[in-house]
Amino acid sequence: MRYRSLIMTAAIAMVATSAFGQQPTAFSVRLEKGDRNTSACTTLDAAMSRPHTVTITGDTAVVKSNGGIDDKAKQTRPGIYTTKFSVSGGLSNATLDIVVDTTVSPPTLTATEAKIGCKWSGKAG
Repeated sequence: MRYRSLIMTAAIAMVATSAFGQQPTAFSVRLEKGDRNTSACTTLDAAMSRPHTVTITGDTAVVKSNGGIDDKAKQTRPGIYTTKFSVSGGLSNATLDIVVDTTVSPPTLTATEAKIGCKWSGKAG
């Protein structure tokens, strides 16, 4: 009986470690403006071109940059994390669609603003 209890305890510990003890995965991305960005997009170029750090833990990807982005993206498909981030200033009341794609190597980060036609993207590295 004692042996069975020991095995059960070890099995529970392994399951708990794999489910709750996930180590975060982090990478850095420097975004580049899209070739087709309109002149209105240039107001965000400085903020978007700063390094962005993506930290993935479980079904969440935290995207941070010195340019002001600090948001949590939720996993929408395996390896794909998305969120919407509102910005103000030159692109008043614009919303950026942020997509982190870890299904490709190296992982990518893309930010788009559909109304005006702005896009920034980059690869981890």
